[in-house]
Amino acid sequence: MATATTNLLNTPLEDPRAERVRRASLSAYVDGKITYAQANSRVRKAIERFHA
Repeated sequence: MATATTNLLNTPLEDPRAERVRRASLSAYVDGKITYAQANSRVRKAIERFHA
């Protein structure tokens, strides 16, 4: 468990594309389909991709 990761899942994002990824990742994590770390990295990659 990486404790140094920023909690991106609970932070609303300005960019609507990154926000969509954040919501999808959060719901997948809540449903138990992916781990917290996987969800967080998806959001981080989306932010980097869209430069939000």
